[in-house]
Amino acid sequence: MPTIKRLADSCLLVTTDTGTTLLDPGFFAWDDDSVDLGSIGDVQRVLITHEHGDHVKPEFVRWLVDRGDDVVVFANHAVADLLAPHEIEVVIDELSGVDFEDVLHELTPVGDTPPNRSFTVEGVLTHPGDSFQPTVTAPVLALPLLTPFGSMVKAFEFARRLAPQQIVPIHDFYLSESGRGWVTGMAKRVLAPDIDVVPLDWGESYST
Repeated sequence: MPTIKRLADSCLLVTTDTGTTLLDPGFFAWDDDSVDLGSIGDVQRVLITHEHGDHVKPEFVRWLVDRGDDVVVFANHAVADLLAPHEIEVVIDELSGVDFEDVLHELTPVGDTPPNRSFTVEGVLTHPGDSFQPTVTAPVLALPLLTPFGSMVKAFEFARRLAPQQIVPIHDFYLSESGRGWVTGMAKRVLAPDIDVVPLDWGESYST
C-alpha cells in the first residue's frame, strides 16, 4: 500500500512497492531543525518541480545523492543548470515510473513565470509544483492551497477541474498552526463530498 509523507512544506515522500521518491527537497526541509532528515530512509528518485529555493536546495540534493546508491535526480533544464555547479547530474527527458507535464509557474509578485514541471509518481500522487496549469492528476493531488502567487479560489478551481480523489495541502510555510487548521477546514467544506482533504503536518504520513 503506497505511503505519502509530508517532510516539510512542499517536500513529500512517496513510497510504493518499487521504492521511495522524494519531491522538492527545498530549504525548509533542510534548514529547519524540527525536520528529522534521518527519517527519510532510502530514496531512489529525487524529483524537482522548479528552481525556487523552497523547492530545491542544492546542498540537500547533494546529501541525498551522496548517501544513496544510484539515486536519480529528475527535473527540467532550469533546475539542471542550477545544480550543474554542484556536479549533480540531472535526468531531463524521461524516468521510469514518473509521468510529467511541463507548464509554467503561476505569476509571481515580481512578475515572472518560471518553467515548472508537474510530476505524477507511480500513478499514486501528482505534485504540480507551483502551478495550477497541469491537466491530469493521480488519485492524490498535492495542492498549493494558499500561496503568495495564488489564492484559495484558484486552488479550489484547480482541484475541481482535475477532480482527484484526495488532496494533500502543501505550500503553507508562513501560516501558523491555527492558520493551517482554518485553511484546511475551509478546503474540506468547499470540496466535500467529491474530494477528500487529507491534512498532513510536517513529518506526518498516511497510507492511501
